[in-house]
Amino acid sequence: MTGFHYGYGYPPQATSARWEWLPRYPSRKTTHPLEILLLTSEVPPYFRGGLGRHVDRLARYLMSRGHLVHVLSPYPADDRLPYPVSSLDLFIESLPLNLGHQTVVHVHDIGLWPQGSILANALHSPLLTTWHTLYASWVQHVSLIPEAQTMDFERMVLGAGGYHIWVSQFLLSEAQAFYQYHSASGHDWVIGSGISFPQVDFSAEVKGFPDLLYFGRLEVEKGIDWIFHALSGLISRNRHFQAVLCGTGSMQEQIRSLIHMEGWTNNVYAPGLIGDSELARYLSTASLAVLPSRFEPFGLTALESMASGVATIVGPAAGYREFALPGLNCLQATDATALMDMVQYLLSHPDRRRELGHRGAQLSSEWNWTKIGQKIEDVYHRILATGDFVATREDKL
Repeated sequence: MTGFHYGYGYPPQATSARWEWLPRYPSRKTTHPLEILLLTSEVPPYFRGGLGRHVDRLARYLMSRGHLVHVLSPYPADDRLPYPVSSLDLFIESLPLNLGHQTVVHVHDIGLWPQGSILANALHSPLLTTWHTLYASWVQHVSLIPEAQTMDFERMVLGAGGYHIWVSQFLLSEAQAFYQYHSASGHDWVIGSGISFPQVDFSAEVKGFPDLLYFGRLEVEKGIDWIFHALSGLISRNRHFQAVLCGTGSMQEQIRSLIHMEGWTNNVYAPGLIGDSELARYLSTASLAVLPSRFEPFGLTALESMASGVATIVGPAAGYREFALPGLNCLQATDATALMDMVQYLLSHPDRRRELGHRGAQLSSEWNWTKIGQKIEDVYHRILATGDFVATREDKL
């Protein structure tokens, strides 16, 4: 399936990268330490999208609070990480009967849910699943024919019991619509992701390169076709127009070929996957950022862009509703022509760009990892307080 996959079985790409900067965490230790098993297909330096950064930051937060953290993954990790990363399969094979603390099994990739269920049942621990995306919703928004096997798998996970975190209210609503999922009181929470790097100084005097910045996966649902439609008009009107499109994905080679075919090699730069320091440089000097996704379960890159203080144009993706207020802290394009018009408008109105940047930067205080981590930590304690440690109802598996 182009553009969508649960991580297990699809090795993410290694990068040097998106974990150079670390957020500040509270130094105050908890008086009730827990043992947390985080199951993920993405762990530094192997990232595909926001999931890996989310798990990395969560693990660091939990450790700062004094919890014992085990990150379990099918893939290897960087040996410089401050938390232990173990092979998921080997951990299951050598499973200790009692890890010594109250334990929560927290799955972050639905493809690893079966292994999480095995661990939770063996340890008599609650099973918590964070839904970072939903296949049924994705196929509808990219107009593809759904695969019955994947739909059945999602339906099975939702019907098997346990606890769920949804990265947006939109994603929970989609599960309710597609699978008639009934959210149970005390079993479902909506908690988004946190900002993964410090706020950029948007008052930097050196501005203007690039005119337009995009960073994220290069997939059709990200609105890449809208960007190229806009670029066609923008470059034809200003032969000095500069754009930088950062990221990798199924459209990467197509994008590079199109740049050469259109004769835009002096106007559009597609560097591939970049690290935090290079992204920070672009965010501090770019005139504006465009992230015109048609589908986003949450929209972490847009949140990072807005919170860094750069004027941002988003697309119609419903996940943006968690933090985007079109007209106040961002602009929202509903089609390719509107995107081009908004870029031209902002480039010719620097005061409006600064206004959007200042308002977007205020998101950094609400979506930092201390607040997000506290919310997830509270979920752990709430689950354990129920005493319901049966992770799944086996009759529904």
